[in-house]
Amino acid sequence: MKQTAFKRVLIAICFAGQSWSTVLADEGRLILPIQADGNVVLQRPDGALGKPSDVLQVFTGVATDCCEGKSPMAGAYRVDGKRVTFDPAFDLVRRQSYTVLTHDPVRHLTEFKIDADSAASRPKVVAIYPSGADIPENTLRFYIHFSEPMQPRLSTEFIKLVNANGKADLAAFMSFKQELWNKDRTRLTQLMDPGRIKRGVATNPELGPALLVGNSYSIVVEDGWPNARDGQKARQFEQPFTASPALRVLPDTKLWRFQRPKFTTLDPLVITFDRPYDHQLAQNAITILDAGGHIVTGTVSVGNHEKTWRFVPDAAWSSRAINLVVNARFEDVAGNNFRELLDHSVETQVAGIDQKTIRLDLRPSSD
Repeated sequence: MKQTAFKRVLIAICFAGQSWSTVLADEGRLILPIQADGNVVLQRPDGALGKPSDVLQVFTGVATDCCEGKSPMAGAYRVDGKRVTFDPAFDLVRRQSYTVLTHDPVRHLTEFKIDADSAASRPKVVAIYPSGADIPENTLRFYIHFSEPMQPRLSTEFIKLVNANGKADLAAFMSFKQELWNKDRTRLTQLMDPGRIKRGVATNPELGPALLVGNSYSIVVEDGWPNARDGQKARQFEQPFTASPALRVLPDTKLWRFQRPKFTTLDPLVITFDRPYDHQLAQNAITILDAGGHIVTGTVSVGNHEKTWRFVPDAAWSSRAINLVVNARFEDVAGNNFRELLDHSVETQVAGIDQKTIRLDLRPSSD
């Protein structure tokens, strides 16, 4: 059944022979939708509802044209104690006027409409990265993408790491005064507590790792997180996964596989990684240079659960050979980069490199 978003609507107009007022809405007894997938709710203090359609009907159009000789909107009724809810069979239309006819026990007409801004669907989680069904037990961070800007400083309330028994690990994530949002607050970076990842330090000996290989978990974004625009609340989202063996070896570009494009075409260049890499860092970690050292522009996409990197050039490939420049701080999902492992001893030397360069010869266009 559809979730409902409400607000009180304040209207007071007299209509000949009818009682049209805001009394019910003002008292909170009539609750009207403010979005396209909303419902209409009538709360009766005496609880004597009778047949739901006898006390509540919704019509298309303005109140002055309602309601004799017109058919009410199709939909379903739900009765819960003293409350009757009408679920329209179809989503409401923005800017369309609707009239609610109630017998409470006096006859009332109340008009409302869904405005352009409020008619948008509820906010939702559209993706969580890493996205694989199996992710390393020492995964460092999760990126949670929302369909629209969200209200900040609520992550500890709504985001949970839950095990197969439904128990939440409340110490799994780092807690920051300032959450790690992108500029428009549609992407939140949720960082695992490194003390639960690094062996033998901080909270690891006391609490143990947050993820254990072979066990099943879910990242749960609980129902009710309000957006930043008008407080509309997101539905619950759950992404299950199983913890796979930890990544404790430095990344190595020699283990990457390349699908080389043809010269003078718009064929994509595709890299298949040896492990899942950080989804966000992958957008800008690899630069392509032509034979003259100029940057080749194009569109990057990351797929196959962060194991595939795909680049489509803006213009046909004009060099028979290209260089791929990989930022040495490009991390896998466990926070390991080409300079150092996240979980290493203090004696370990950090590799003194800033980038890795890979030369690729393009395929002849005649292939």
